[in-house]
Amino acid sequence: MEKDKRMNHNTRKRNSTTLQGGFSLIELMIVLAILTTVIAVVTQGIIQIQKNSASEVDQVGVAQESRQFMDQILRDLRQLGYPGLAMFDPTTLTSSTDCTLDSNVACTGPISFSSTAIQFEGDFDGSGVSEVFIQVVVPAGGSCPCTVQRGTVSKASYIGGGTPAYYTELDYVMSQNVFTAYKFDGTAYSSSTDPLTSIKNIGVTLYVRSPQPAATGTSITYPTTTMVSEARISN
Repeated sequence: MEKDKRMNHNTRKRNSTTLQGGFSLIELMIVLAILTTVIAVVTQGIIQIQKNSASEVDQVGVAQESRQFMDQILRDLRQLGYPGLAMFDPTTLTSSTDCTLDSNVACTGPISFSSTAIQFEGDFDGSGVSEVFIQVVVPAGGSCPCTVQRGTVSKASYIGGGTPAYYTELDYVMSQNVFTAYKFDGTAYSSSTDPLTSIKNIGVTLYVRSPQPAATGTSITYPTTTMVSEARISN
């Protein structure tokens, strides 16, 4: 009887040891597969969050640069033509009829105008009359994204043959037609039929693309910032 009890006890002990054994190879493979899937999903989520963050930062940067450029050009256009001939004693002027001949006088209205470039003059920073040139630079391929550049030179230097030094104001501009002009009666200005002196309002339209694609969806898309404004010039 005692022997049978010991045998039964040993049998139960062996069975318990067998039940408490480690994972089988199949179980380990299943666990590893699950862990790999979870890690892949978490990693992909982190990467997507980083892409979204970078895309949002780029969009904010483009909007800020566009706004700064728009504010600058509108401020310049509103001060265009200062000081004018009427503010001077005619006897002190190089020419009392032609403002282009006097470096101390700004001609009212733009000096040249097109949808891609504009030239005007005035005392914009209190240092004397300057010529301001703003132009859209199109790549060699003939299509945008383009660059908007701004250049200045003192009128005295310009009269003597000086040329402006250009600086990039805005990249990734998606339209070459940045400038529009309207006459005193509100109709659109036409360079082929209307004189420059008929321009009363100048509009600025910016379509600026983000340098980085959006982080959503499977197709590649680039967010675009659009800004439209208009300045009334004092001519």
